[in-house]
Order: sequence, then structure tokens, then C-alpha cells
Amino acid sequence: MALGVMVIPLLLALLAYSLSIAAPLMQISESEPNNTFEQANSLSMPGTVYGVAYNQPITETDFFTTTTTPGLNYRATLHIGGAGTLLLKIVIYDHNRAYLTNSSSSSTYAEVTWPAYGSLYYIEVQPSGPATTTLLTADYVLDVFQIAATPTPTPGPTSTPTPIASPTPLAGADRFEPNYDFDRAATIATGVTYDNLNFIPWGGATEDNDFYKLWVKPRLLYTCETLNLSPGLDTNIIIYDQNRNGIGGNDDVTPGDYRSRISYLSTYEGWLYVLVGHGGRFPYAEVANSTYSLRCTVEVPGLPTPAPTATPRPPTATPVPKDWTPTPETFTSPPPTATPLASAELSVRLISTPAPPSPEATPAPRFVPLDILVYYDANNDRSPGAGEGVAGLRILAYDTLTGEQVTEGVTDEVGRLRFTAAVRGAVRIFVPYLGIGRVVEGEGASVYIRIAAPTGSP
Repeated sequence: MALGVMVIPLLLALLAYSLSIAAPLMQISESEPNNTFEQANSLSMPGTVYGVAYNQPITETDFFTTTTTPGLNYRATLHIGGAGTLLLKIVIYDHNRAYLTNSSSSSTYAEVTWPAYGSLYYIEVQPSGPATTTLLTADYVLDVFQIAATPTPTPGPTSTPTPIASPTPLAGADRFEPNYDFDRAATIATGVTYDNLNFIPWGGATEDNDFYKLWVKPRLLYTCETLNLSPGLDTNIIIYDQNRNGIGGNDDVTPGDYRSRISYLSTYEGWLYVLVGHGGRFPYAEVANSTYSLRCTVEVPGLPTPAPTATPRPPTATPVPKDWTPTPETFTSPPPTATPLASAELSVRLISTPAPPSPEATPAPRFVPLDILVYYDANNDRSPGAGEGVAGLRILAYDTLTGEQVTEGVTDEVGRLRFTAAVRGAVRIFVPYLGIGRVVEGEGASVYIRIAAPTGSP
């Protein structure tokens, strides 16, 4: 009996041990709800968090916030598990909640690198596809850490510390380096194309971000764009006001066109900062082939494009009259009598040159305010209700006349996005995640985008 009493506790202990080692290695440590900027979980630096994401009934997006040291580089990595069908990506925002950069979408692994120019950043783990009404889930491990900008050799036991020299550019760095932060931003002018720029880092850093600045005045429309990209290069542009607050950004001009373009109607006089980067998407080993061009232009909204002036026709040369004076002749007999000519009549008719047709004037850009709401119609009553807004959806706006992307944004915690598009035609909005597009006519409108609940949903 005593043996039985001893065996039972031993078996219970072994069972408890076996249960403990069979438990999942990854435990969810995110704190829900954390679906908005206001609900963001605090994450230490360096830090690790475990979470889960899903796409139904509304897109589950997780926000975190972390502190950084200005001037240093940071990286966020995402290891993704689950069934392997839900795509996730990382999106980085600055302390003003302005979009900074994002990783590519993946069902296994994603990473993004960014330079810190402030002390607080937001990190979003966002489902990005596929578009389906089937419930998809994925668990993930998010790691955030600082990466070294300049490797520092460890001195030997008897070595004498060598004074640190001033940073020097790597071979091939463009003429504006160092311009890797606001204080070193290179001054540029409008109407000039700056060629042969590149992302070769300065002084041994692992990634290069190029800062520029131009002087702006109120009520003028400024447009900055990247051109002539090297094969495989994918740029993005972010603009900041004179107080270094983020205004907006653009990744691709259109889907498949990796150039970047952004327009801004200035409301102040002062410096406008332009940050051009590649978001960590270009391999460090290939930065020698990372050339691009940058051009910024300015125009007065509402001022028609001047028609080209026709070049005047050169004056017709005045003909020199021929000398019809007869050569004197000597006659030995009376000169012959001249036969009078029949009277002739000279008719002159003026022919006017028709004026060249006037070229069709390019319509002046106009500013169309839009108020967009994306909602998941859980009760299928075909109207937005409380809690049905879909947050974190990226929306693009295009000019139907030119086909160019003019702005973009992300829906807030209630599914709403407001922006003003500068267009010459109508505005076409497009939601990449949903594959939904719509043309908005007129001078502004409220647009509701409904996501229907699957049939039979409660």
C-alpha cells in the first residue's frame, strides 16, 4: 500500500512534466484591443511580442509603439506561422502617425528597416491578402531592435585606441552626401532634374536615406518625383513641413511603376523637406547600381497652361527690278516702226495665310475633397453601423485624365479617410486589398465602400 502511495505522486509529477513540455512554445503576449493608434501596445527596445492576426469579420490589425534614439537605424522583423495563406506586412509610422515605410507582404517572413529622426514610432502588423470571405488566421513573432550604422572594431588587449575619424563617403556616393538627416538636407530648386543620385551609404552605414529641402510659398502646388530608376530599384518619397512633421508620402506612382510622386499645396512659406529612400528593399551588395533622378516642380493652381507662340514667317525678300534700258544701236536706215502691244491688265489678288489652330488648353488642376468610409456590413442592412468601420486599409487616388496617382492614405480606427486630391479630370479611388475601384465625379463627395458579410453570417 505504501508503494502505491509513492507511485501515484510520481506518476502525477511525470504527467505534469509531460504536459508542460507539450505546451506550445509560442504564447500570445499582445494585449487586445490594439487595433488603433490610441490602443497601441508599448514595446520595449529591443523587444519581442507574440500575436495573432485574422481577416474576418473585419481585418485584424495590431498596433505597437516603441521608443528610439534619433540618428540610429532600426529594424522590425516578422516571423509568420499558421496555415500559410494569410499575408502579413509591417507598416512604420512616425510620432505624428504619418506613414513612413512598409515591408513587403509575406506568409512566412517580412522585415523593414528605417532611420530614426524622432524618439517615438508606431509599428503596425497588417493583414494584406488574399481578398476572401474565408476566415484566415496567422500567428506571428514581431522583433524590434537597433542595427549598427557603423561597425566598430574591438581593440586588442595591448592596442592603443585610435581616434575616430570624421565619416568619409564610400566610393561612388552621390554629390549631395552626407544628407542622411534633416540637419544635413541638401538644398534643391524647382524645375531642375538632379541626375545620378544613389543610395550608397555615407561613412560605412548599412542603409542610405536622402534628405532634400526646397523653399515653398503659400497657395502654390509643388510636385516632387523620382525618375530614371536603376533596374530593380523601388523608391518612396515622404515630405515634411518646416517643423519636420510628416505631411504625406508615396511609394509607387501606379501599380507596377516603381517611381514615386507626391503633390502638395503649400500653406506656409518656409522649407519643405523631401525624404527619398528605398525602405530597405534594395540589397546592400547592389547599392552601386541604385541610381535615380529627382525633380520638383511648382505651378499656380487654376492658371491655364500658356499656348505656344507661333514663330512668325520670315519676310519675303523684295525682288530687284531688272534694268530694261535698251542698248543703243546705230541704224543706217530709218528704224523699223514698233508694233504697238495689245493693252494688258494686271490682276493682283491677296492671299491670306490662315492662322494655325490654337492648341487645346490643358485643364488647370482643381482640388476635390473626399470623405471615404469603408465598413463591413455585418448585419447586411446596407448602411454603416457602430463598430463596422474597417481600419488600416490603404486607399489610392488617381487622376482619370492623366492616369497618374495623386495621393493616398490609410483608413483610421473607425474606417474613415479624408483627403483632398489635386486632379484635372475626375478622381478614381482604388482599395488594393479589396480590389475595389470607383470613379468620383463632381467637386467632392462622401464615398461609402461596403464589404458585404457572407450569406448566413450572424
